[in-house]
Amino acid sequence: MEAASRPGASSATRAWQDITIVDDLLPPDEHAQIHRFLAAGQWSHGWRSHNGAQTQPFWNRHFAGATDPAQLDVGPGASDELARAAPLVHACWRRLSQTYLTQHALQSCYANGLPYGADGALHADLLAMGACTAVYYPHERWDPDWGGETVLFNKDRTDILCAVYPKPNRLLIFPGFVYHVARGVSRACPTMRITLMFKTQWRP
Repeated sequence: MEAASRPGASSATRAWQDITIVDDLLPPDEHAQIHRFLAAGQWSHGWRSHNGAQTQPFWNRHFAGATDPAQLDVGPGASDELARAAPLVHACWRRLSQTYLTQHALQSCYANGLPYGADGALHADLLAMGACTAVYYPHERWDPDWGGETVLFNKDRTDILCAVYPKPNRLLIFPGFVYHVARGVSRACPTMRITLMFKTQWRP
């Protein structure tokens, strides 16, 4: 997953240990449209990072594909389902599938919302070879004092690989086996932290 070999890779794209960050992913108008769409939508409460007893529920919007991370292959229908459910989000997926996630099949797409007081839990999405997670940060403004970083851990969960700031219009891509957690926002944060996820499977 080397950024340099990807179409459209530039100085705004950085990769290390199969972790890729792309800044300024979308044109400003598309970025603003997706943020408005996600922020104004109907959210459901009760989604969890995993099924452990200590995990906290948070807000979620499911758009397409599998709701069970263990479901490895949902066929070609997830992309079509996304096109029907959320055309704006599907346009974003098409951009990814033609640039940074070529030869990847969409498995699921959803958004998570963490208001102040809600925290994610450390987990890995999927251990299967070729499974991948892409996280898009749709906010139009974010302050460093608001927190909300995505923190990636080593395989033993004993140390941090990196912490990714939720910079507006940023995309984070990493293998499904990487342990990660969405850190909660600070008391100073006036909004719910929203992220848009694309879970994929590499199809060589």
